[in-house]
Amino acid sequence: MSDDVNHALPPVPLHGLLFDVAGASAQGPRKENQDAFDVDAFATRGVVAVADGMGGERAGRLAADTALSALVQGAEIRSLDGARYAVRHADEAVARLAQQSPDERGGMGCALALMALSVDRGGDVGWIGAHVGDVRILSRSPDGTVRLETRDHTPAYARWEAGEIALDEIPDSPGSNKLQRAVGRGGEAEAAWIPVRAGWTYLLVSDGVTKAMRLDELGEAMALASSERICESITRKVEERGPDDNYTVVAVRVLDGGGDTMPSPPRRTSSAAAPAAGASTASAPRNLFNPPPEVDVTGPRRSSKMGGIALVLALLALGLAGYAAWAATRGGAGGDPALAAQVDSLRNEVRTLRARAAIGDTTGLAADSLVLPGAANPSAAAPPAAPPPAAGQPAAGQPATGQPATGTRPATPTTQP
Repeated sequence: MSDDVNHALPPVPLHGLLFDVAGASAQGPRKENQDAFDVDAFATRGVVAVADGMGGERAGRLAADTALSALVQGAEIRSLDGARYAVRHADEAVARLAQQSPDERGGMGCALALMALSVDRGGDVGWIGAHVGDVRILSRSPDGTVRLETRDHTPAYARWEAGEIALDEIPDSPGSNKLQRAVGRGGEAEAAWIPVRAGWTYLLVSDGVTKAMRLDELGEAMALASSERICESITRKVEERGPDDNYTVVAVRVLDGGGDTMPSPPRRTSSAAAPAAGASTASAPRNLFNPPPEVDVTGPRRSSKMGGIALVLALLALGLAGYAAWAATRGGAGGDPALAAQVDSLRNEVRTLRARAAIGDTTGLAADSLVLPGAANPSAAAPPAAPPPAAGQPAAGQPATGQPATGTRPATPTTQP
């Protein structure tokens, strides 16, 4: 744990990425700073955490320190269930300590949020985020989008979820300081997987920060060039506005690995040579930015949809010509209204496809979806004239109007953001 107003780590390399980590905490107008944070464990365990004590007097700070100690001294967090277990272990540690002196510590507890760096089964690096109470986790992408990765366990936040108030109105709404879950009082953690991306910034903040700064203001601070500057900017802004509580912030920036800090992993292509036999792959961690050798990130070449349209138009034109020739051998399409209608229908379909090709509309087109009426092979030579039909029988070779088959399209893989 750390009581430093601003505590920064040197860049930390983990899982093939470089992390810039810093934290800050201040007492504000309270008699004691009951907030606590831990960034020192990141270098060895990949964990950062913030705890916001409750219960008044010394018990709140004791609860926060106890919860963080249980987290960083417990088992490594490698899954969502592991994060829930770690928070449950912290909850039991706080409750056990409260029971030893119920008069002074009875009911003590804290809000808590943590991020633990991990690698999933696919080799992707990400955060396992978990929280109880109203300590928040935020992320900011390079395009400036700020995401709230957690939900407060308070009645005020529930009002926002119901659409009654705006998100930035939560701190000033009734019930914003009433925790529905707390560590030390049996509060169960919510856990989620948060992807790690180079160029992204992540933030853990206690409610003392969210009372003083809107999400867009936090996003502006997260755009600064170092985690230490982010913490200093947030601390300065909260002080300028006059805090009414302790406040704490932990910032983590994922560096892009450029320059002298860390070389970017090579991007594999279908033409890239395989590594030599026996070559070590220890320097090429299998993660989102450096796929395993069997993965071709470029993917197979895909033929243009316009080529498919050209093939469809050619088939239809050929079928129309053959069909018209065949109809002419039977006395001409003009003498048979049904044949004339079918020829006109084919002409219209060709015109429609030409118009769609002109504007690039390829929806639902497939060369194998065509069923030409009355001709299984439209490119074949016209059949010889059939003998006159017997009375009461349909003419031989009378075309039947078929129903066009619906072409199928391969499913497009989706990626979860």
